[in-house]
Amino acid sequence: MRMKHITFCTLMVGLATPLASGDVVQVSNSTDSFLLYSHSLDGLFDTLSPDFSTEDLSLAHATLHSWGIETDGKITILPVDTSAGLTFLTLIDEELGLGESGLEGILGLTSTAPSNLSLYINDAGQDTWNLIQPPFGSQSLGATFVWGSVGSGDGFAWAGLSQGDAISFNFNDLDGDGGAIGAEAFQFVGWNDNGWDVIASSGFKSDGTSVFTSTVVPAPPAALFITALVLNRSRRRR
Repeated sequence: MRMKHITFCTLMVGLATPLASGDVVQVSNSTDSFLLYSHSLDGLFDTLSPDFSTEDLSLAHATLHSWGIETDGKITILPVDTSAGLTFLTLIDEELGLGESGLEGILGLTSTAPSNLSLYINDAGQDTWNLIQPPFGSQSLGATFVWGSVGSGDGFAWAGLSQGDAISFNFNDLDGDGGAIGAEAFQFVGWNDNGWDVIASSGFKSDGTSVFTSTVVPAPPAALFITALVLNRSRRRR
């Protein structure tokens, strides 16, 4: 009996510690909501906004590949801790160092974020994009990205997030019925105790859009998990 008590207390102490390190971003769309934990990605965004270099892009892809996450043909979204602070990163397909090679589809984007955040965008001198920055409040990015399956990729990021900051995303598959961009193209990646992992995936709606928001939130209190454990023990006794 004493051993069971010690084991239970040990488990309770373990639950009182964070289940994963890093900041927490809650992603919500019309049907789902889930949490993504951030983790460091050393060396990313040492340059000034909006310079998202090909080297930075390659680093992000290589890091995810090392954890068994394929990014080719995907829109990969994840929170990372960078030199520019907490960053919400979007990788569009996989860049193989071939630049804008081929044009099989076009991905449209409108994203609105707090005005104090920094924007990083790959191929800033080639892509069609515009950043509207009012004197106060929020700022909005409008962009179109070339989608080519042979070595072409892109990416952008909002950086410098803090708790309470929220960002909206509205993606449009401008390729229509061409099929270049996969129907289930989105994968959301977060850090857990074992490394980077795909936490959720989704696709475009029938109208070719994908809309969601991301908000930096406090880590879930361990008390929620402790309560669930106690209730489960109570049910077993019955």
